[in-house]
Amino acid sequence: MYVKDTVRLPTFALEEDEKIVGFLTLREHFPAAWEVHCMAVQSAARGKGLGSKLLAHSEEWLRVQGVKFLQVKTVAATSKNPEYAETRKFYEAMGFTPVEIFPELWDPRNPALQCIKLLNAP
Repeated sequence: MYVKDTVRLPTFALEEDEKIVGFLTLREHFPAAWEVHCMAVQSAARGKGLGSKLLAHSEEWLRVQGVKFLQVKTVAATSKNPEYAETRKFYEAMGFTPVEIFPELWDPRNPALQCIKLLNAP
């Protein structure tokens, strides 16, 4: 699904040695409120600031369009999955604030955590 979505939604990618090592896809909910639909960086390429670079580029692209809010959903801490602990830590370091847990949005074993970030003050 995420691969198909990159064709129809705004998507930014990073390359190293002519290979894509990371991408970020955005989804519009309202003109002023968008979402990080999917973001991934290959595990071997992590720790180099690539995710931060992708997110910063995407945020600037959204600011130019007058977008005020950017949200992201990830698996909540009530799930013990260690990979998502890393994801939550990344988004918090990037200025996102957790606002709500949706226990059954995806699946009871994968409770969704919604986080938001203010891009343009009113």
